[in-house]
Amino acid sequence: MTEIQEKTGRLPQVKSAVRVLEVLEFFARTPEPVSLARICTVLKMPKSSGHALMETLRQQGYVYWLGRYQGYYPTRRWRDLGDAITRHDPLLSMVRDILHLLSEKTGETAILAKREENEVLYLDVVEPDKTLRFSAYAGQIKPMHSGASGRALLSLVDSDERVQVLNKLKLQAFSSRTITDVGPLLQVIAEGESRGYHVVIGEYLAETTAIATGFKFGTECYALLVGGPTKRMEGRTEEIGGILTEQVAAVKALV
Repeated sequence: MTEIQEKTGRLPQVKSAVRVLEVLEFFARTPEPVSLARICTVLKMPKSSGHALMETLRQQGYVYWLGRYQGYYPTRRWRDLGDAITRHDPLLSMVRDILHLLSEKTGETAILAKREENEVLYLDVVEPDKTLRFSAYAGQIKPMHSGASGRALLSLVDSDERVQVLNKLKLQAFSSRTITDVGPLLQVIAEGESRGYHVVIGEYLAETTAIATGFKFGTECYALLVGGPTKRMEGRTEEIGGILTEQVAAVKALV
């Protein structure tokens, strides 16, 4: 195990792979063709490296060239591949309808989360049609200690592993309510485990409440989460916790 793995639980990143993903995310934020100079400036790439990367993507059919004054833009190959991958995802294909049902029943954002080493990864998100809502997106990475989904995920492992994971984390305070000591965190995780669902109010984002329940698919740990503005969710903790418990049972019946 390398020093980086020991400190973070992650493998060192492959820079060339990261660059491709940065280009994709850049175009997702920029709904127009973009010149090579702008790509290199925004992504802080040397022009020679940027040119080689963009021409490689062009040759593989992932971007096309609109001319000197307009630059590059992605082809729909990204979308087609993404759609194909999503359609065949073994878990999302089963859970997607349940997420929509969760969002409809609660009127709030419903999320499928997964434990990735010592972090939380959002796999799918269904948001309500409301201006004020718990905003999230698929692929978002969140800290383990300060959210309901992280605590739900930790409740799925034995007490020794919980302690090991929490001792590796940087227990950062995101608000005045964030719990940053291992002892109290272990206590609230145990309380949530006994209750059947985990509740976090304003620890990661002020004025937001999140409720989550964990489950296993194979050997991996997952959680269903409902999040929304605290004012709307006040007095609904038991109701939403019960809905989550029912839907996790439905997921377990499918898997």
